Amino acid sequence: MDRPLDVAHVAETLPDLSDALEDSRLRPVGVVVGFAILTVGALLSIAPTTGQWAFWSNAVAATLVFVSVPLFCLGLAAPDPPAGSRFHIGVNLSRKQRQAVAAGSLCITLSPVVMALGSPLGLTTVVLATAATLAFVGASLVLTGFIAWTSEALAGPA
Repeated sequence: MDRPLDVAHVAETLPDLSDALEDSRLRPVGVVVGFAILTVGALLSIAPTTGQWAFWSNAVAATLVFVSVPLFCLGLAAPDPPAGSRFHIGVNLSRKQRQAVAAGSLCITLSPVVMALGSPLGLTTVVLATAATLAFVGASLVLTGFIAWTSEALAGPA
């Protein structure tokens, strides 16, 4: 088998997700881009629309919000940037807390995807229950990561 098509070679060259979560460049990108997309989604949702454009405006706004909130959470959870950086908004989570926030963000992002792909199949109750479960589990994981950090910060050094 050709080297680029060898599964073992490809698996060895893939970046580790934990390494990506440890990258301090994720903080400014996640916070700034997440906030910008969230702002556009919020403004689009309150824009007065009528007729056929009302559905599409609301659909795009909801999609933007569902994408921006997890991105913003990942930005807040990213490690502190280097000392010379001016961008220090966010919290300094541990590796496990950061992984919980990332897993929750992924679940939240997959929730509307499940709705979009599953609704045409006609299994609306199952699809809705699956999407709601994904969103609930995702939000719980994100909150767990941040609440664990808060409780550690309030408890002080051991």
